[in-house]
Amino acid sequence: MKKVLLFSILFLILTISVLAYETIIIHFPDGENWEKAYYKKVNNEAILQYVPVGQVSDNWNRSIVIHSYEDSALPVRYMSSNMLRKMQKANPTAKYRTIKMRDNDAIFTRCTEKYEKIEAQCEFYRVSSAHGGIITIHYMNKNKKDFMNNYTLWLEVIRMAKFYNSYYRDERTFDKSLYFEL
Repeated sequence: MKKVLLFSILFLILTISVLAYETIIIHFPDGENWEKAYYKKVNNEAILQYVPVGQVSDNWNRSIVIHSYEDSALPVRYMSSNMLRKMQKANPTAKYRTIKMRDNDAIFTRCTEKYEKIEAQCEFYRVSSAHGGIITIHYMNKNKKDFMNNYTLWLEVIRMAKFYNSYYRDERTFDKSLYFEL
């Protein structure tokens, strides 16, 4: 009887952690209205794109793209170097500069020139370990002057994005426009 009870308790604990819902919370700058332009979940990867109100997923001036890789055990250093290499190959006009490199969190930046069919843009790229895997946040701005004028503001937005693990899908403590379920 004790073994059955112990097994039942262990099973309940393991099941609860599997059913948890990981979310990301982003506080956009005051006075700016951003909206979800794209969301898709395929297997263990979720992709979300935010754009300013009035812009769309395939025609934007500024964008934040978030990728969540559920159950990914890759170290942040490996994941970031792999992804940066792919982005560098797509547009090699500028190298990434490291802003922060920790075992569980890294932030990079660069400004590129127009290259083949890819427009010039400035960007921040963050790779972080979260409860359920790896999350990347990519802020892009096609206006270099605006990016430089708001560099500190957007670096803080990206830096301050938080990951939260909840056992309740209908958590009522969040402003639904500021977070999404991964």
